[in-house]
Amino acid sequence: MTVAFVGTGAMGEALLKGSLDGGLAAQDVWATARSRRRVDDLVASYGVSGTTDNARAAAGARIVVLAVPPAAVTGVLAEIAGHLRDDVVVVLLADGISLADIEGQLHKDVAAARAMPSLTAQVGHGLTLLTTNDACSAAQAQALAELFGRSGEVLFVEEEQQEVLSPLSSGGPAYFFYVADAMIEAGVARGMSHDLARRLVAQALAGSAAWLRDGSADAAALCAEVSPPGGAGSRRIAELDRHAVRAAFVEALTREV
Repeated sequence: MTVAFVGTGAMGEALLKGSLDGGLAAQDVWATARSRRRVDDLVASYGVSGTTDNARAAAGARIVVLAVPPAAVTGVLAEIAGHLRDDVVVVLLADGISLADIEGQLHKDVAAARAMPSLTAQVGHGLTLLTTNDACSAAQAQALAELFGRSGEVLFVEEEQQEVLSPLSSGGPAYFFYVADAMIEAGVARGMSHDLARRLVAQALAGSAAWLRDGSADAAALCAEVSPPGGAGSRRIAELDRHAVRAAFVEALTREV
């Protein structure tokens, strides 16, 4: 199955790398970029076929992943619309563009999907929210699940859930990095080297994520287990609560922006 990654900015390249690392054959992949230099870099780095011609890349693909900014979607769909296979699935990554918008530019019977991946796909630990339209067959939906599953987990959701869930899925890593950066700064302030502090924090995050994912206890219970009453950990949690850190997180992630 040929896959075309139309647009290879940060998200497009993250999915490209994660998919190839997950077993997608480079000879089955086309990648596009606006500049010839960028195309040449992609070909050299990943061994895929590359071009600046979006229509050429999309023409033979069974799955076309549109990883372009929202403002570019209309123009790119116009470029490729007359060159698509009958059995193609067009997948849009752009935020704020609906399946109805895609169907309005393509033939109404073209299978289409919206995907909201995360940049952690590049290290094989992504999470993609996936929504398909009525024209997408069960086999095509399975092919999408297999493609995005090469770089992490896949969750099929209703379209209205895309915006509700994305702050925790695609946006989630930013908040963990925010906390990690503060923890590393604290480690340096305590006399550690930056590299040592980074290593400690990274392992703490990895271990905590695995514990939360694989266990049955919720996050609050795990926090209490790690920081029992009277210990240094519980006193530090109390200090964070004094500064309303938890409340600030909840407000930031629930407020419409």
